[in-house]
Amino acid sequence: MKAKAVLLTFLAFGLLMVGITIYYAATIDRAQRNIDTVVAPGGRYKAVHMRVYGDKPEPFCVDTIAIYLALYPESFVSSKRAYEVYGAPCATPSKDAPVPKIEWTSDKSVRITYAAPADKQPRKRDKDASLFIDIEWVKAPTP
Repeated sequence: MKAKAVLLTFLAFGLLMVGITIYYAATIDRAQRNIDTVVAPGGRYKAVHMRVYGDKPEPFCVDTIAIYLALYPESFVSSKRAYEVYGAPCATPSKDAPVPKIEWTSDKSVRITYAAPADKQPRKRDKDASLFIDIEWVKAPTP
């Protein structure tokens, strides 16, 4: 008799967990992700800009830029933090904001124009992970 009660309790708990999982999957929006790639003139390196944003439960937007060899996949921008050269909340809540802007000035140097919120300092590096690429930072006026 005790085994039957334990089994029914376990089954009811399992069904409750499945129901909660389905409810959360149906009601909570997943974050959206945009990835843009800018390849260096020589084709050896690339700068990858990733914007992650969402509206629920509260609006958010985060920009990340990583620089690495062009033969690596774009997914490295989110999975390999060592390549990150810039990270900050978006300057405006709009997911279509024009900054940060990436411009390669030569094979070994890049200019990044960014606009971060005044109350948050962005994470910036002056060199990429390989230490071959020089990064010039230009702060755009915040709207």
